[in-house]
Amino acid sequence: MKEYQNIRNTLYLHIRKLRRDEHITQEQMAQMLGISRRTYANYERGVHAMPVDVLVNIADLFNISLDDLAGRKIEKSS
Repeated sequence: MKEYQNIRNTLYLHIRKLRRDEHITQEQMAQMLGISRRTYANYERGVHAMPVDVLVNIADLFNISLDDLAGRKIEKSS
């Protein structure tokens, strides 16, 4: 359970960093996702888990993969 919490926290910190790096407010991000600012803020703070469709939409907005969004490094097997 602790590992899941660490992954989740890393994901939300990464999303916040991406948003801030692009100078997007939580309000703007919420509008782009079609949700309220409060809901988005709760997602970003880790109060509620983000639904998969929201994660996919965020990845699409930043033009990155879900693995990149989660900060995962994918190693190719030999």
